[in-house]
Amino acid sequence: MNDKGTVDSCQCAACRNACGHKPGWFLPGEAESAAATMNMTLKQFFDNYLAVDWWQGRPNTFVLAPAIRGYEGGMYPAKPTGACVLFKDGLCTIHGQHPHECRAHLHTDTHAQVKVRHEQVAAAWAGHQRQITELLGHEPAAEDYDIVEALMWGMA
Repeated sequence: MNDKGTVDSCQCAACRNACGHKPGWFLPGEAESAAATMNMTLKQFFDNYLAVDWWQGRPNTFVLAPAIRGYEGGMYPAKPTGACVLFKDGLCTIHGQHPHECRAHLHTDTHAQVKVRHEQVAAAWAGHQRQITELLGHEPAAEDYDIVEALMWGMA
């Protein structure tokens, strides 16, 4: 493996760093394909490898993403940073079916571009909140962000 990976390989230092920082969000329907790749139902995949993150708004919009190590099958923490549970030995274990945000990641993305992409994925999930509730087994509840911290992290 070298540091000159391609968009298709996700083996460059920038991609590995992104996988070690915070997993990207799936679009609705994508997690089912990733689950099938691992010969699992969506519920099994959720219980073992996914978690619920959210776009803070009125109302909050909940999304599916690979879990951050230590937060499998539940909700993301209020400061969602950490390595993707599907990132092992420097590689994505579901690379062919990885989340939309991971596929769309470019090394030259600005913070503003990432925020717009996040907002677009959250908007796509607006009509799919029932699926999130069913996977969790209860209504999701976002932790309150400190607004100053949220602005610093680009979550507001």
